[in-house]
Amino acid sequence: MATATNPPLPFPNHGLLNRIDTQAAAFIKKFNAYDGRNTVIAILDTGVDPGAPGMQVTTAGQPKVIDIIDCTGAGDVKCSTLVTLQDTSSKQLKGLSGRTLTIGDWVNPSGKYRLGLKSAADIFPRELVARLKKDRKTKFEVEHHALLTQIATQIADFDTKHPGGSDPDVALAKSDLKARYEALKDSIKSYDDHGMMFDCVVFHDGNTWRAVIDIDESGDLTCFKPMASFKEERQWSCFGVDSMLNFSVNIYDDGEILSIATLAGSHGTHVAAIAAAHFPDSPELDGVAPGAQLISLKIGDTRLGSMETNTALVRAATLLAQLKPDLANMSYGEACALTQTGRFHEIIEKDVVNKAGVVFVSSAGNEGPAISTVSAPASNSSGMIGVGAWVSGAMREAEYALLKGADEETGVGAYTWCSRGPTTDGDTGMTIFAPGAAITSVPQFTIQHSQLMNGTSMASPCACGCLALVISGLKGEGIAYTPYSIKAAVRNTALRPLPIGGERNEETFGVGLVQVEKCFEYLTGLMTKSNLDVQYVVSTDNGERGVYLRELDETSTVGAVGITVQPKFLNADEPRVNASKLTLELQMSLSSTASWIQAPDFLLLNNGGRTFSIKIDPVSLPPGLHYAEVQGFDTKAVDAGPLFRVPVTVVKPLPREPSAVYKFENVRFEPGTVERRFIAVPADANFVEIIMKTETRPVPARFYIHTLQLAPQSRFDKHEYQTSVLFGSSPSGEEVETTFWSKYIPCLGGTTMEVCIAQFWSTVDQTVVSIETKFHGILCGSSTATGASAGVHAGGGGTASGHLLLDAGSSGFSRVDVVSTLRKEEISPSVTLDTVRKTIRPSESNIRPLGSRDVLPDTRQVQQLVLTYNIRTVEGVSVTPRFPRFQDVLYESSVENFACIVFDAHKRMLSFQDVYPKSVKLGEGNYVVRVQLASYQVDLLEKLVNMPMVLDMSLSKSVNLSIYSRLAGVIGGSGESFKKRTLQKGERDVMWVGGVDDKAYPKDVKPGDYLLGKLDILGGGRKLEKTLYSVIYVVPPEAKSNGDGNGNGGGSSSSGEEKPDDQSLLKAAIRDLEISWLKKFGVEEHRDELLARLERDNPDHLPLLQVKLELLVAKAEKALGSANGDPETLKLLFGNVVETADRITGLIDLDKLAIYYGVKRDVNVDKEKAKKKEMDKMKETAVIALGWKTWVLKELVVVEQGIAPEDEGSSGLPSTETPAPDSPLSKFDAALAKWAEWLADPQADGKYLVQWLWRSKTKRHYGTALKAVNKYLSDPKNAAAGANGEKDDVGKTWRKLVDVKIELLKELGWGLWARYEEKWIPLKFPKEYALF
Repeated sequence: MATATNPPLPFPNHGLLNRIDTQAAAFIKKFNAYDGRNTVIAILDTGVDPGAPGMQVTTAGQPKVIDIIDCTGAGDVKCSTLVTLQDTSSKQLKGLSGRTLTIGDWVNPSGKYRLGLKSAADIFPRELVARLKKDRKTKFEVEHHALLTQIATQIADFDTKHPGGSDPDVALAKSDLKARYEALKDSIKSYDDHGMMFDCVVFHDGNTWRAVIDIDESGDLTCFKPMASFKEERQWSCFGVDSMLNFSVNIYDDGEILSIATLAGSHGTHVAAIAAAHFPDSPELDGVAPGAQLISLKIGDTRLGSMETNTALVRAATLLAQLKPDLANMSYGEACALTQTGRFHEIIEKDVVNKAGVVFVSSAGNEGPAISTVSAPASNSSGMIGVGAWVSGAMREAEYALLKGADEETGVGAYTWCSRGPTTDGDTGMTIFAPGAAITSVPQFTIQHSQLMNGTSMASPCACGCLALVISGLKGEGIAYTPYSIKAAVRNTALRPLPIGGERNEETFGVGLVQVEKCFEYLTGLMTKSNLDVQYVVSTDNGERGVYLRELDETSTVGAVGITVQPKFLNADEPRVNASKLTLELQMSLSSTASWIQAPDFLLLNNGGRTFSIKIDPVSLPPGLHYAEVQGFDTKAVDAGPLFRVPVTVVKPLPREPSAVYKFENVRFEPGTVERRFIAVPADANFVEIIMKTETRPVPARFYIHTLQLAPQSRFDKHEYQTSVLFGSSPSGEEVETTFWSKYIPCLGGTTMEVCIAQFWSTVDQTVVSIETKFHGILCGSSTATGASAGVHAGGGGTASGHLLLDAGSSGFSRVDVVSTLRKEEISPSVTLDTVRKTIRPSESNIRPLGSRDVLPDTRQVQQLVLTYNIRTVEGVSVTPRFPRFQDVLYESSVENFACIVFDAHKRMLSFQDVYPKSVKLGEGNYVVRVQLASYQVDLLEKLVNMPMVLDMSLSKSVNLSIYSRLAGVIGGSGESFKKRTLQKGERDVMWVGGVDDKAYPKDVKPGDYLLGKLDILGGGRKLEKTLYSVIYVVPPEAKSNGDGNGNGGGSSSSGEEKPDDQSLLKAAIRDLEISWLKKFGVEEHRDELLARLERDNPDHLPLLQVKLELLVAKAEKALGSANGDPETLKLLFGNVVETADRITGLIDLDKLAIYYGVKRDVNVDKEKAKKKEMDKMKETAVIALGWKTWVLKELVVVEQGIAPEDEGSSGLPSTETPAPDSPLSKFDAALAKWAEWLADPQADGKYLVQWLWRSKTKRHYGTALKAVNKYLSDPKNAAAGANGEKDDVGKTWRKLVDVKIELLKELGWGLWARYEEKWIPLKFPKEYALF
């Protein structure tokens, strides 16, 4: 707090974006013309906003952003609808949204326009979508309230004009007014903002392709200037002052694909501003290299929030190879299971770095503080420069407004959360550190000028900007460089050890803070005398980039490792490089930085490469982390530093304790202190308890607790646990809840575990902590044998053996053996199944080439395989589509893309998914899953055309399996349950798990499916953070129903009635076959002849009359649809329908049918069962006849009397008039009432409701009608029918009622709600599937 003795100080602007500690500010002051000029930086991120502060011009007055490209496909608009403007004077087109589009005076020689439609949800950042939805809802509610007030006034006026209300028609009218009010009031409860839908128009002006987007949804395009692809004219626009979201366009494939380039978030603009922002009026706010120009390559897919995809990565890499910027920055990354592999890695290494000469800079990740947490791509490629995050005292003051500790530089150093090396194959993973936070520009849609962000995402562009300064200087001085010389120079000149901080230098693996001036001096001086323009690729005898010893056995013996060093030249495949290869011959001196590593003294190295051995003796090393290098120097330029390094990391675990308990008492932490303990986990352990206790603190302290184990070909996050804990204080010094923390965490037995505890860098003052780790082992194994299980296993920890297969459904039981391996344990087992897993083959497959954007640098065309899967849900569930071959694999992926989209039956996109499976909630109905696999290898795609989908569906109610102590219990279904037990160390026991009762299987579970769940085993109230044992339960074949074995169900096989003879059966079969052919005849004359004969021979046969009725209805519908329909002809056709319907109902005798259903009957008796089947069929036929009669009488009313609903917007009061007796309308009312008598719930029947709604509209009973249609559409069963699409009558009826609802809203004058429903139409019922 400022006081009289502490006057206000100038704001430390230098701390907002740290350019001092990296020497960037000093370099520009010394070389003001080398501020990034003549360099181009590509930003692979969420997109760069060209309208953001500092993104307009460079220091030389050049455009700052020179190209903007969306690599993800999120902004793609399919413009395959081609229209020609016939009447050039009208200048109007019908947009795909349904809006009329008025075009401007655009130059378009061909007169042809391509149309598209795009949802804002695909291209607006999620945080912006949330803000706009909130704003729009507020505005909507105001207008909605005005409508409610209007109706309330109408009700009051009606009551004034009609006091008493004894007249039934008046009462009905008043009831309808109230129904209007109730329907409107209820509507807001289901309000769901549809977002914006933009019509898009693409055309060719004779010189280039241009696009116009209806950004305000008005349809008036005359005020919008047609935009060309951004690179051509650098045009960008804004979606409006409400969103403040800027966009640009690119047009591909002769106008068929319009790409709208927006932002997936604010991250990319912030990154770009750190690297190169320029503020002409406030240069103190500049980025690191304000003279550099930028290319925005958007790799964050807006449909996934901002996640990168294979498509985006490969397209971005391909563009880098084509555009050849000087540098590329990628502040993105994910854990990966393999290094030096994957399509993105291959293109970056071969085409971007080695051929195009791009200096590629990437963030190391924010997954620390445990080691081996560097993310790909930084961890995946030796050609990149990986960057860690560092914080300074000035940054603490300016960016975080933190209190100072006793030491003003407290907490300075690597950020606590920064990822650390080494990679799983021994590379350091990082090249340099750079300041990892900044307050600088963000996109305009955030409605703020700047924002604080921190992470290695910020450190990477800071380092990239520093290197842009260096390259700017090298270009200015005319000095050649390669990506390899830049990487070597920045590594050799980095400031080491890191200034201050809570970690020893070896824990940062010799990586230092980037230093611009020193790097430039190095490259302009020492490097010219060395051979650093070549990459010296180091590999061990097993192909790894370094030596990494981590397990107890390998760190307890002396070993030798073969090392190969292979020079790699830029553009090594080109013949012109051969001369350089020939002249390379280096006399090298090898030096080890630690005494426990021995290497040869000298090495003669040429283009052929050399192999040598090093000896590593970790035996005498104390437990902990040890890092050293074997460095290779050119003996003719030793001062230039190492030409290559062989990184060697040894993690020496603590020796195994017999008690399997490890205690670390009174460990002292300062801000930023990281303490690591490496423990050799007992082979028979499968979970660990970690306990932390702290002493009293004056203020709360934040700690990171991070455990990690590594397994071959597994991501580091597969076997890790990470959390942060805020420890409080106790004034009395006594232990309180917030000074004690404990968790039970699964672990991998026999594998070294790092237990990493860190005090957060910003937490002031010292903390004393005691830590205890206690390992446990409760091992289980399952079988269907009555004897002992073949073996138990550790489960948990994420291993493949963590699954227990229970085949109790087939065998009647599953035996589960359990043993406590390390100490006394209380167990309390339970098995819960909550998911059904199905395997589904594709119904369709298609392979075809992708577009022009998907041609690889070597000119190979990427192809796509699209697989279609059909799924059916019988109730509301969450489903997760899985494709194990390609999921959880991103940077190491061997294909160019994997994507998955879930659609409903109307082609509405419900979920867009990438390599990480996600659940999506689905109601009852039919759905489609479409998958895209992209690769240039057609033969690979052809092998995958039948790839199955694994579909996990949640159960509405979980299933619990019974567990017994004895086999007899599981066989008889009774006996002693296996409840809690206490097992001594080494003691074994057996659990007998029963199966699911045949009648208890959930809906839609079929034989061969799996039921998935878990086995909870821990007792004593203990809870594991992750599942220790997953359970797979095999669903057995269906049980046979009780009966006599002949399908008679155990009842009498004789009905007591005489069966027809064979001749009669044959005659009936021929008749039925002929009836079935009536609808198949293509020639109407032949059909009429057959129908006449059948009627003559079978005058009272109901199935025949029903088919006749349906034929007459089809004929009448066709005549109605004809533009020249003759009224007299229509009346004749309608009369035939009525006559046939009446004949059917007359034959059925509705009175007798009603009497039958009015009496309860025992349908278990075969005779009654047959009778009921006959009567049900008769009732069905009667309902069909009554329905078509009602429909045709309605059409007759329209033809004869011209009665139709009121014009749109009339919103007239309800009618109190009744039709004249014997009028067509009166007959319709009678038929409608008769039809209703035979429906259990008339308004739940879609076909009936359509007719009833028509009648309600003629009476202006809009409120009653709207309530009924709302009820129908919102009913889950009807919604499920609608979800089936328009493949059947029910689906068509549901779709029709959606349109009827909109008509009602218009007739009520509720334009607000009518527009709301209309805007949902193209979203709910798109014409085609969304693009990948």
